[in-house]
Amino acid sequence: MVGDLPEGTELPDDVPNRKGHSAGFMGRLFLAWAAMGFRNPKLTVNEGLDV
Repeated sequence: MVGDLPEGTELPDDVPNRKGHSAGFMGRLFLAWAAMGFRNPKLTVNEGLDV
């Protein structure tokens, strides 16, 4: 996904360069979430995040 790249960035033509996620990807992501039972796991972070 290249929608967030700065203007003027040159990308190779040998791979697809989509501006957003494809409908097929979003469908597979939804099906994987459904297979998990629509759970939203809680994550515990013991240390601060270094972002």
